[in-house]
Amino acid sequence: MMMSSFSARLLAFLLALLSAEVVADATDWLMRINSAAAEVNFAGTFVYIHDGEIEALEVARRVEDGMMQERLYSLNGAPREVIRGMDQVWCYIPDQNIVVHDYRQISQSGFPKILPGDLEQLERNYHFVEGADGRIADRPAHQIKVIPNDAYRYGYSLWADRATGLLLRSDLINQRDEILEQYLFVDVEIGGDIADEQLVAVSDQDELQLFGNNMPLSVAADFSDWRLTQMPDGYTLSKHIRRMSPMDAGEVEHLVYTDGLSSVSVFIKAIRAGQSEMSGLSRMGAVHAYRKTLNNHRITVMGEVPAETVEYLAHGVEYSN
Repeated sequence: MMMSSFSARLLAFLLALLSAEVVADATDWLMRINSAAAEVNFAGTFVYIHDGEIEALEVARRVEDGMMQERLYSLNGAPREVIRGMDQVWCYIPDQNIVVHDYRQISQSGFPKILPGDLEQLERNYHFVEGADGRIADRPAHQIKVIPNDAYRYGYSLWADRATGLLLRSDLINQRDEILEQYLFVDVEIGGDIADEQLVAVSDQDELQLFGNNMPLSVAADFSDWRLTQMPDGYTLSKHIRRMSPMDAGEVEHLVYTDGLSSVSVFIKAIRAGQSEMSGLSRMGAVHAYRKTLNNHRITVMGEVPAETVEYLAHGVEYSN
């Protein structure tokens, strides 16, 4: 028996409502993940898997009055340690005998804050789908799939803690639905107090050469002699700084463009006498980079985005003077 025109329209209407409810639930989860990153204390161990390599890291994070403090410490391979304070960052690299100190250019928590209006912008470039339920680090978790609408950005598979919204697993997905890299908690304690001792470096600063000291390595920039003439939809300028390279006296102009999830950096640095003028596309894991030389400057565009994105941006960099 054929379905009446009214019944067909009613079914279509109910299916549309169901689809809208699923999307709303997925974006609600994304907001929970965003809020937990900026508000929840936690400590644990996670692994970073990329290019057939596995790195294990210990992490402790404390948030007080909207300000984040964090310690990261590598558990395998060459020792590395990062301490993020209220307004400073210390990066310890013992095997190279250096420690780099800089002042954070970000107030508050250091996490991008996604507001409801930002979600409207994100939905122009991604669509969100609820996935399965599972268990990560012995905690119930829920999956959210973030699927790009074009070839200028990667997708994500996110697994959030059901109780708190804290992100427990993140997969970066390419256009062929392959996992490029993965962050995965194997042990985590969420909530409660984080002691001062958990945020103190174990690396011996006195034995390392210090770069940065009391002078900021990076400062906000309010003008540029360079401009980008083309940009994929959705990407906007989120940060513009000038930084000193800790290894030499050269200044680097650094612009960051983001669509709210994916980010691309543009580095511009004058070429010194005797330096090689590298150009073209390169890749390291999920990161693509495109280099070119223009007006005696080296232009490097890089980010965890497809090759098409960095090449497209690099071809749009022009000297404006």
